[in-house]
Amino acid sequence: MGKRLQTRAAVACMKTLLMTFNVIFCLCGLIVLATGAVVKLELSKYLQVSAEFSATAPYVLMATGGLMFLLAILACCCTAKGQPVLLYIYAAFLLVIFVILVGEGVSTWAFRKSLKNDFLEGLSTAFTDYERSSTMARAVDNLQSRLSCCGIQNASDWVSMPYGFNNDPPYPPSCCKESQEGMCIALHAQGCYRTVISLVEAGVGAFLIMALTFTCFMVIGVLLACCLARNINRAKYEQV
Repeated sequence: MGKRLQTRAAVACMKTLLMTFNVIFCLCGLIVLATGAVVKLELSKYLQVSAEFSATAPYVLMATGGLMFLLAILACCCTAKGQPVLLYIYAAFLLVIFVILVGEGVSTWAFRKSLKNDFLEGLSTAFTDYERSSTMARAVDNLQSRLSCCGIQNASDWVSMPYGFNNDPPYPPSCCKESQEGMCIALHAQGCYRTVISLVEAGVGAFLIMALTFTCFMVIGVLLACCLARNINRAKYEQV
């Protein structure tokens, strides 16, 4: 009888811990979903001048976050019912999400390394084609206006661009920091390349820390689900 009570107490404790994990896991899913949305809405605006920029990463994040949220809701039902088979399936899904997050972290790290050269090439092409392509012109103006930057490294880059040869002043209005009586009297001092790269590296660092934290969290969830399933099976065996 004492052993049976100990097993029941262990099951109750495991259920409480796993339910707590499920709630936190649900919140984590919302965080990943929101991160993907922010990357899609904000970061893509600054990187659209680069032909090498992949737009799939934000969608992977949003899909992963949505899956985590739905799985956490279903896991609460599985935990409450105490079905060992469902708990093992839940643990398997956690392992799948673990693999997805690890893969996303590795691809993000690789993307960080190749981004600098790719973005520099894309930025040079965009500035060169500023007058030839309205799409590039809008992308460059949006970049310079939003981030308060001018040129690739600095404003003097516009002098050597086709736009600079054909216009006076040799830089577009989006470079202007301060104007007086319709005349630009001050330009944005910071170049767009370093500004964007600083933003991307800060975002990548935050994402890698988040991914590492979540992957460790996944391992805890797998252990809790498996321990609960094992204790439920043991309780059923002791009743027999």
